[in-house]
Amino acid sequence: MLFESDPALIYIDSAPEITNEPFTRHLRQAFDSNSLAGNYLASQFAQRHHDWDKASKNLERILKFDKQNIQLLSRAMILSMGSGQFEDAVQYAQRLSAVNNQHSLAALFLAVNSLKTQNYEQALRHVEQMPEGSLSEFMMPLILSWAKAGVGEYEIKDLQHNTIHIYHTILISDFLGRSENIEPLLQRSLNAQGLTLEDIQHIADLYTHIDKPDLATALYQKILDEWAGNAEISNKVKTLTNAPNTNYFTPITTPEHGAAEALYDMALLLFREYSDDSARVFVNMAYALNPDMTKATMLMGHIATRNDNVDDAIAHYRSIPQNSNHFLEASRLAANLLEDMGRDDEALGVLRQLYQEYQDVNSLIQIGDIYRRNDDFENAINSYNDAETLLGNIGKDYWHIYYLRGMSYEQNQQWLKAEKDLKAALAFQPDHALIMNYLGYSWADQGINLEESLTLVKKAAAQESSDAYITDSLGWVLYRMGRFAEAVPHLEKAIELMPYDPVINDHLGDAYWRMGRKREAQFQWLRAKNHAQENEELIESATHKLENGLNAPDLMLLRQANTQEGQSNPLKQ
Repeated sequence: MLFESDPALIYIDSAPEITNEPFTRHLRQAFDSNSLAGNYLASQFAQRHHDWDKASKNLERILKFDKQNIQLLSRAMILSMGSGQFEDAVQYAQRLSAVNNQHSLAALFLAVNSLKTQNYEQALRHVEQMPEGSLSEFMMPLILSWAKAGVGEYEIKDLQHNTIHIYHTILISDFLGRSENIEPLLQRSLNAQGLTLEDIQHIADLYTHIDKPDLATALYQKILDEWAGNAEISNKVKTLTNAPNTNYFTPITTPEHGAAEALYDMALLLFREYSDDSARVFVNMAYALNPDMTKATMLMGHIATRNDNVDDAIAHYRSIPQNSNHFLEASRLAANLLEDMGRDDEALGVLRQLYQEYQDVNSLIQIGDIYRRNDDFENAINSYNDAETLLGNIGKDYWHIYYLRGMSYEQNQQWLKAEKDLKAALAFQPDHALIMNYLGYSWADQGINLEESLTLVKKAAAQESSDAYITDSLGWVLYRMGRFAEAVPHLEKAIELMPYDPVINDHLGDAYWRMGRKREAQFQWLRAKNHAQENEELIESATHKLENGLNAPDLMLLRQANTQEGQSNPLKQ
């Protein structure tokens, strides 16, 4: 976690050892009393399984026995905030501060509560009580500056340490009407180290606010260079081209909303550090100050997703209101989780509704993806075609439609259409390893364009040397070129990377046979057969080779020769 050394936060991600003698005596009597120890252990178990509400309730029962235990109070306070019980968390913070006025997280909770009631002077007093520590160094200047802004004071001297502090200096300057400071601060932000794409987007949005559309457009384009296909940024660029006066910045209207942004930024930082428990505590503080902050709801969904709380994640995403600019993304994420749970019909229903009501092209693409992953290639192709029709033209922002549809055409035995789409995708992304691998492997599997295939797959393998499928493709291209001795090391490396993949085992068996290593070949074919599961074609081919070797014509190659356009093996993505 980010603030590992800060005593105020050690209780969030770990269970403290309770040293209070009356309490530990009851713990030792666990099997006699079964209540205190049971509730304590149940609280720990619930938190570890991300059921913060249950963890909080279990700990609350223990506190009825030992009301002044600092460690229990601190944990109960944090669990209450993490479960969204803000008022309970504040009450615990008040009790904790009464016995320990040097608890920085308790002081922060109380400061947030004062901001919530717009008692800015009281918020300042709580902030000033925060002892030194990493939490204080980051959060105290932010909360203090927003509380000062609440009483009309422009206090930014301590907001100089990082990009988040500088960003909030800009927000406070705008809130207090100090517009002359904004552009110099934006320039300073751009020169700061460690800028993320989200930081750049914030800066670009602010440039639209101060009527600098050219600078904003340049920054949006920089984001697109790194994140091709980002529909939101692409739309901003297109809109600014036609309407340069467009403003993408939403001003802060109250100090408590500004503080909510600071708490959200803290939560996002913790989330990126994989300190999910700490992140949700800060998200819930942000909620307390701005209940309509939908990006905080999105972050809660991301936290739940990462911790396999799929139902909670879906609930968070589905709670995003339709008027939010996060609504479409959240709905698509919910659909993705529904698919992961095997609830494909529900996922498709969500996505179809998005398409019908909002003409959302990304929902159409996602519909195609669900069909493709279920081997319903005809419907997948139709969905991708509908997406192309809706767009009017597949440009660089949606090049991936060519790749997805190309794979679907290939699996649907429409090779000429597949080749056309894969080449189109490669024209947009000439260094994309997966596209190069798919096209190169497809050619090699049909025994065509072998030199060009080798060039593509070699380039892909140079980029992704630890990718088993691409390594196998390189070996297979060499095999189809008759360069068996060169093929074997690549196929052996692919087997090391993915020992149980049936296609790779089958390829290595073929190469061994051509090198006269017939016993080893039969072993690999047997492994391919045993791991092929429901791939009846591969099972039949491996059985045929185990009985006849490669002296007789290969069944799969014969089928390819008899197919009008040429059919390849199941390809690897």
